[in-house]
Amino acid sequence: MARKTSRTHAQGEVSRRAILDATLRIASERGYVGTTVAQVKRATGLPASSLYWHFKDKDDLIADALDHAFALWHEHSPRWERGTSGESLAASLATHFSEATRGLDHEPGFWRMGLMMSLETGPAVGSQARTRFLRIRGQASDVVGEWWSASADARDRPVLVRLTMAALDGLFIAHQSDGQERIDLVVPLLAEAIAAVAGRLHEQSLPTDREVAPARTERVLGDARTSRDRLLDAAAAVAAESGYEGASISRICARAGLPPSSLYWHFKGKDDLLAGVVEHSFQEWSARQPAWLPPTPGTPWQDELRSHFATALRSLQAEPDFLRIGHQLLLLRRDDAPAGRARFLSVRHRQRLIMTEWFRDVLDMRPEDAERLAVMTMILHDGLFFSDQLDEPTWDAREMAVVLTGAVAGALEASPELA
Repeated sequence: MARKTSRTHAQGEVSRRAILDATLRIASERGYVGTTVAQVKRATGLPASSLYWHFKDKDDLIADALDHAFALWHEHSPRWERGTSGESLAASLATHFSEATRGLDHEPGFWRMGLMMSLETGPAVGSQARTRFLRIRGQASDVVGEWWSASADARDRPVLVRLTMAALDGLFIAHQSDGQERIDLVVPLLAEAIAAVAGRLHEQSLPTDREVAPARTERVLGDARTSRDRLLDAAAAVAAESGYEGASISRICARAGLPPSSLYWHFKGKDDLLAGVVEHSFQEWSARQPAWLPPTPGTPWQDELRSHFATALRSLQAEPDFLRIGHQLLLLRRDDAPAGRARFLSVRHRQRLIMTEWFRDVLDMRPEDAERLAVMTMILHDGLFFSDQLDEPTWDAREMAVVLTGAVAGALEASPELA
């Protein structure tokens, strides 16, 4: 009888593992809202009773799937240990960042799912799974904080931990943007930049009066707007709540107060509509950003860059639709990539080109070095966007603009070949 009980338990664990693996695979393709128990049932071939024997509902299932994926990744991931005696702070950071980027090829599913859930904010997203990811993220932040304790004052550590976590999240996003991207070439520069911030942080005066983050305004779908505008607004709102897969045509049209025929009059389908949201939102956002012009005579380039960063960071906290939906599309693992993904990659390329040209002309850099600096800047901006969704308390735009400007200046000073 004992042998039968042991065998039954082993079979149960095999079934549970199969359910968790299938859940992660489906959620990576469809997001939280787009994942259903029925899909997991079909993928595993197990009866619904088996799923509900192990998990009480979808939220419980996805929460345990996050824990399962984290345990697998943590078992084989390199530890954040202090460098050898005599190793510079930048070299030690570069080692950890390099190890993290190599590990991205092994698909840390908990990381992908956690970032995806930060972009789905509607009532259909269960609290248990998000809470579980925030606990995992908190553990990672504590490890990074312990690592910094040997190199930074206690008062400086929160900023350095946030910047390090932003770098890791940003590297993850860069890897999703283009699997062939040579982000390994950016890692040493990123490490030098953060090490420079650590060296300067206690010397510079950061703003003490925190700015109020821009309000996340609710869209008003009034009759005065054209039907096309109403569809764009509705699609953005529904995707923000439920992700790409959860943003069905019926829900979008219901939110817009328009029949489906109206959608097909303006767009080929949902994919074309959400690609339109990305482009439309980017154009609106871009029009509100200052032009990347050379500093006026007598103005240090650092002042001009700090002003740009402050404006851009404030706009990140307003959660522009093109960033929220674009990152959703980057994080989805699908063979048939939606058109909006390509549109978002095009938007990113344009921004990267603008920054590259500014760095090249203003700092008199070689084009390839200016591009590395632009990629590094985008990595940190991406990471801070997700930090604003996940971390408490969130960061202050003026303070972080000073920090990022110091990071760029520090990277230049530490890498003479860039000048």
